[in-house]
Parts: sequence; C-alpha cells; structure tokens
Amino acid sequence: MADIIDLSSRFKSGHNLIAVSPLEFRKGEWLSGNAILCTREESAKLEAQRKKSTPDRPLMTLVPHHRTLEGGCHYTCLWLFRFREDEKRMRRLYRLAGLMECVTGAPSPVLRTDLVRRFFKIINEEREKLNVSWRGNVRSFLLPLRIEHYDPAVFLEVVSNAPSLKELLGGIERETDSQFDILAANYVFYVPSAFLSR
Repeated sequence: MADIIDLSSRFKSGHNLIAVSPLEFRKGEWLSGNAILCTREESAKLEAQRKKSTPDRPLMTLVPHHRTLEGGCHYTCLWLFRFREDEKRMRRLYRLAGLMECVTGAPSPVLRTDLVRRFFKIINEEREKLNVSWRGNVRSFLLPLRIEHYDPAVFLEVVSNAPSLKELLGGIERETDSQFDILAANYVFYVPSAFLSR
C-alpha cells in the first residue's frame, strides 16, 4: 500500500511510530499495561493532536475510541508485536490464535470426535515451533474487530459448518488471513513502553 500512496509525511522522525507494515504499531503514552487497538481514523485524530503538542505544553486530551487488548488478546498482540518484522510468522501466530479460539469459544462438531486429539497436537506443535504461550485463564485469542470490518459470526459459522478436520483447518486459515488483512488495512496498535523492553 505504501508503494502506491505516499505516506512519508505521516512517518517523520520524532513520531511515535514503531512499525508501519505489515501491521502498524505506535508507542502509547503509558509505561505498562495493555495495548489498545483503534481504527486508522481514530489514530489520525490522535496523531493530529499529538502534532500540536510541545514538550512544555502537552495537549494530549483525546482518548481515541478503542478496544483495550486484555486477556488472550493481550498475548496475541504482544506476540504480533514481537514478530513485527516477519509477516509470515505473524500470520502463523494469528492462525494459531484462531485454532485456540476453536477450543474456547467457537465450537465445532469435528472437535467432538476423536479428531480433537489431532487438533490439539497441531496446536501444541505450532506453539512449540513459534515458541509462544498465552498465560492465565484466557478465553479469547482473536483480536476484536469492529462489526463493519468483520462480523465475528462469520468465523463461528466457518468453524461450526466444517465437515472435516481438513476443511476446519482450511477455513480457520482463510478467516484468520482475512482478519489479518483487515487489521493491516484499517487498524493501528498503540503499545505501552514495556512492550519495547521485552
């Protein structure tokens, strides 16, 4: 996208930009805690206000409409951030988040059979290859997209209608790739300073 549209004015030095592609990450104004996810429109408002600020006169009063990434979403964001220079690994990580979503919140008839063992084996193998983990009692792994960008019922429908393990895995990959593309095109992550020190 940056090859087509000149984004150079948006990313001048001194800005809080960490990464522009494949997902846009910016440094937030807080030291620790959770990252937030907001649309590019909300981010543009925040960055316009930031440009008007000076060190002796901070004008940061706007809190953009956003989603705080807590629980499993926190770890999904953290791992995406750590893999930010490797899109292939980011997509694998997001696919893994989709696989794990099936275990906690997207029931599949396929997983009510003995194929559930194979499914868990796939999850564990991928977690080991990527060397990632989610901690605590987490229930949601896929990031919360606005309904106008992606209807979460679509993912649930793909999972619940898959007649075989092969089609389930293929559907999860298609939907998580679609969600990743939507994140890249429409969203900005603001991360705490603590993310940079990990």
